[in-house]
Amino acid sequence: MGKGTIKGINFENGLGFIRYSCTFKTDFEIQFIKSEVHPLRFIYAHQGTVGHRFANENTIHQIQKFQNIIVASEQNNGHVISFSAGRSTIISSIEIRRSEFKSKTECEIKSMHSEFRDLLTDVEARKQFYYEGLYSLHISEMFKEIENFQEQDFLNKLFTEGKVYEIIALQMLQYQDDLKDVGNRSLLRRYEVEQIEKAAEMVKQDIINFHNIDHISREVGLNANKLQQGFQDLYSQTVNGYINKVRLDLAQNLLLNTDLSLAEIVDRIGLINKSYFSKIFRDKYAISPSQYRKTYRNSHNRSH
Repeated sequence: MGKGTIKGINFENGLGFIRYSCTFKTDFEIQFIKSEVHPLRFIYAHQGTVGHRFANENTIHQIQKFQNIIVASEQNNGHVISFSAGRSTIISSIEIRRSEFKSKTECEIKSMHSEFRDLLTDVEARKQFYYEGLYSLHISEMFKEIENFQEQDFLNKLFTEGKVYEIIALQMLQYQDDLKDVGNRSLLRRYEVEQIEKAAEMVKQDIINFHNIDHISREVGLNANKLQQGFQDLYSQTVNGYINKVRLDLAQNLLLNTDLSLAEIVDRIGLINKSYFSKIFRDKYAISPSQYRKTYRNSHNRSH
């Protein structure tokens, strides 16, 4: 029917994990329709698009890359997951058999957000539940760690189980974060990482014409606070700190490899104040630009 892998692993306390990495030759459905209460499912799309519908409904929810859903069917109704022909699709599904999970974690569940608590304790599946979101950068990193872990069998099971519990905890935090207005959300979504990386590339490619942070925010479609948070998470510095790094890296290269004057270098890196350039250069290298050129240019050229 296609190529790829579907890997599943069961843990204690009614917890399970399935990883689909498949390309099917034709449109393909996997039907989970046994006559019993079905697990609560957390489904994450890492690549491609996957469809989901409740077995008793015709509406198909399309889950795109970086999206996730939390789904619980009502009573004994099942789930149907669909794949499109010829598309490489990678998804992860965390599955919770609530009757077992509740019995092992009942004391801890009481402190959860009320809607999540009701969802996890609905062991008879009295209510259908559907949530759709864009999963966070931290959740994305957890899945990467699971995929990259190289040990086998027992160690792999222990490691994966620990990460699955972490993902569930992070998902609960994200669910609460999603209830806030978009501008007040604190967690960085995985799709936003691409916008942050786009912003960083904009700075590197056009540093000479750089405008301001608000301009970058508008270009990539993120507000200034989210942009700042993203640069802190990805590059461990503010947007202005990153901009100064790009400028100083370029200035260092120009000092070592060209005969441009300091005034010309200042212009090339998008600054207008020679004194300010000298200050930020000295702050980083503990030496003035002209001294840096004199000290390191000859040794740099010899090495090349």
